[in-house]
Amino acid sequence: MNDELLDTLEDIVARILEGNTTVIGTEFIKENIRNYAEIVPFKGKIFESEIAIITKRLETRFDITMGIGSILKANDYIPWLDDTRGEIDWYYWARYKWFLSKNSFSPSVIQGLDIVSNKIIDHLENPKKEGSWARKGLVVGHVQSGKTANYTGVIAKAADSGYKVIIVLAGLIRPLRDQTQIRIDEGFIGLDSSKQLDVSSLKEKRIGVGFKDYSRTPISLTTSTQDFKSKIANQLGAQIKHFNEPVVLVIKKNVSILKNLINWLKSNNLELNNVPMLLIDDEADHASINTKKDDQDPTTTNKRIRELLSLFEKNSYLGYTATPFANIFIDPDSENEMLNDDLFPRDFIISLDAPSNYMGAKRIFDDDSNLDILRELDDYADILPLKHKKDDFPEIIPSSLKEAIRSFVLIKAIRNLRSQRKKHNSMLINISRFTDVQSHLKLLVHDYLTELRDAISNHGALSEKNALRNSSITDLKSTWDKEFDKTEYSWTNIQNELKNAISPVKVIEVNSSKNSEPLDYNEDNFPNGRNLIAVGGISLSRGLTLEGLTVSYFLRNSIMYDTLMQMGRWFGYRTNFEDLCRIYMSEEAISWYSHISRATEELRNEFKNMEKAQMTPRDFGLCVRNHPESLIVTARNKMRSGRNIIRKISLEGRLVETSILIKSKEVIQKNHQALHQLLSNIPSISHIKKETYGYLFNEIPVDNIATFLGDFINHPASQKTENKPLIDYLELLKKDGINTWDLILISLSSTKSDNITNKELPSLQGNEISYQKRTISTEKQPESGIRLNKNRVASRGHEKSGLTIEQINSVEDSFHKNNPETKNYPDHIYRSKRTKPLLMIHLLDCRYKGNENKAIFPEGIVAYGISFPGEAGSRIPENLVEYVVNTTWWDKNYSDLLDEDDSDE
Repeated sequence: MNDELLDTLEDIVARILEGNTTVIGTEFIKENIRNYAEIVPFKGKIFESEIAIITKRLETRFDITMGIGSILKANDYIPWLDDTRGEIDWYYWARYKWFLSKNSFSPSVIQGLDIVSNKIIDHLENPKKEGSWARKGLVVGHVQSGKTANYTGVIAKAADSGYKVIIVLAGLIRPLRDQTQIRIDEGFIGLDSSKQLDVSSLKEKRIGVGFKDYSRTPISLTTSTQDFKSKIANQLGAQIKHFNEPVVLVIKKNVSILKNLINWLKSNNLELNNVPMLLIDDEADHASINTKKDDQDPTTTNKRIRELLSLFEKNSYLGYTATPFANIFIDPDSENEMLNDDLFPRDFIISLDAPSNYMGAKRIFDDDSNLDILRELDDYADILPLKHKKDDFPEIIPSSLKEAIRSFVLIKAIRNLRSQRKKHNSMLINISRFTDVQSHLKLLVHDYLTELRDAISNHGALSEKNALRNSSITDLKSTWDKEFDKTEYSWTNIQNELKNAISPVKVIEVNSSKNSEPLDYNEDNFPNGRNLIAVGGISLSRGLTLEGLTVSYFLRNSIMYDTLMQMGRWFGYRTNFEDLCRIYMSEEAISWYSHISRATEELRNEFKNMEKAQMTPRDFGLCVRNHPESLIVTARNKMRSGRNIIRKISLEGRLVETSILIKSKEVIQKNHQALHQLLSNIPSISHIKKETYGYLFNEIPVDNIATFLGDFINHPASQKTENKPLIDYLELLKKDGINTWDLILISLSSTKSDNITNKELPSLQGNEISYQKRTISTEKQPESGIRLNKNRVASRGHEKSGLTIEQINSVEDSFHKNNPETKNYPDHIYRSKRTKPLLMIHLLDCRYKGNENKAIFPEGIVAYGISFPGEAGSRIPENLVEYVVNTTWWDKNYSDLLDEDDSDE
């Protein structure tokens, strides 16, 4: 049975399962597949292997769940939706709900989206409310998790409830705006907007929801090929107030386009006072980003958005972002300036839960991830270093990129055999910000793909033995053995499928150059699916979706949270092929992604704590602003100012670590001396106890800790362990009655080193210390320092130290109850049970990668971490300490990592 018939059979059986009230089991699914395979057009011609494929798809589809998220709301919220629900004709929502089901969204996910979109609509204003009003809200989602699907549902319900004008600000680049318009065409409008002025009938223009019902359709003043222009809008020849259906516009967040729209509204629609308007700001954090381009200037963009809103006396602003450390909370110079900004989401903030099949940063970069996706790169530096000029063209491509391309071809072959022949398949290559370099690389990739294609054409049909005499076929087989031989197919199966797999693959550029091609996945244009390798830069780094993305090759260098997360186009949904996906990136990039993933997850948990405490959007804004991770964002936003920036930070319930260490021999010796002094001064009331992770000392006087922190020489890039703020915080804790600390000297027998010379430490009563081995990347390291892997010192479990078994069990049971699918416990949960801080001392045996036989520092090096008591986000922080961000220092040392992703050049 061909793939199209299998898809049809799957959809038919899915409809049956959706209406089933009993438990859906494997045999029940197979029975229904066999029953419906007997009817026309299937005629019973189905193999058991095909039944197995459909069964697996349906089991996956019906096993997907989605939570309803969390919400913070202002105190003046007045619900209205429940009281008016029966009066509303849910025409647009019904179409969209049908469309989601048609596109294999599971019933539980559609139900979750229904509940969440109701919650959002209810916190916007009732469009039929008399008088003037304005509402501001923010939705925090996950990168590539379905934000567009969410706000399309919100748009549908907003239109049903009475909003007459809906404007979507769809990012800063044309491809993203075009892609968003297509999504709105499919999910809301129901007609292909690019054919809007054609003479063809409405039936011929149908798309998406239009196949369900096109008796009513919104009026679009933009198309999938054209942003807003007054001339096109005027061709419609009517004022907004005269339209019976909603008017929708999808525009770039561009100063000149916003100005044109404002001028057109002023000159052509003079009576907007009674027209309720919803403005959706996709990538809301990107409106405030620091940039050199005049048409993307944050201050002017913000001003234009506010001016657009002011034209309508009845308006709702709804921002969407996937980066919780959004600049809209951090960038302004003062808290008062931030909170009083007209775009601040003062009325509500909703944090969305991702569906259970979402493949996000936590699943990919967590230390205990069960996804074998990441592949570390180490062969590119001589060919194309991370920092390069616009005319530094590589003469060849790295061996790792060739392997990534071979993996892409092999994955396509496997997906063909899994009856996914007509599904889209994409590969991303993002290695340079420069379009000239991207254009050159595209040619090299095309040449290698041609080499593989010719080899497969000439040798692929031969016997395995004869085929493997060709070096390209041998390379493919080697990649297969290394990456995919554990799949359900043999090499013989794959070799026979190679020609079909590689034939439709095309290499394209996606950037701002004249060579760029659109990321077009339109089924009318590509009925058999699209198979492409996309080479690009910033255009591939924010908002754009690469359908069926299976292989990513990533060599960009940034430490900015929003930039890195948005570059992660590999996040998303990979149903029935997530086991095949591969991400190739540098060790440093993996390290930063792991760090940001942990920080982001903690912030999302803090959001839940705030919801329980009935806190407001204002509190969340201050929480993000006062979060230790905001220091890097501050540095980037204010770097050009060339002055010191003071940021007040909360350390309650936080972990701070010396993840970057000075490698000067003199400094290392002084830090050893500081540790010796600390241990020598341990009073007799303290006692040593061997715990799982090392030697624990109780009741250490806080003054001893303060002396150690003052004597320890900190690297300036290790901002969170800046000495003065930490010592100031100790004084604040003393006022709260916290006068003693716990101290653990981490010592694990499993990490015992064999050649560290400095093992004699006081107060250990003859016990020998085991130094922890750490492998250090040789990639870009801070000036005069070393950056520890994943920007981390402590390992999972260290923060349990000092707690009783009862305390540990209590907090773990509570966490498991709220997160039943999580197998591991994040360390931040233990801080909520801690009554005094824990100082964790780490003695490290560091080795450079590739030279693991030699210690970098023969005497070892001292690092530390502090676990501060408290549950971050459970209350408004009171004890804030001042950190100084030296923007001149950051500019000198990190300008290439902070500022390089503003644009393609």
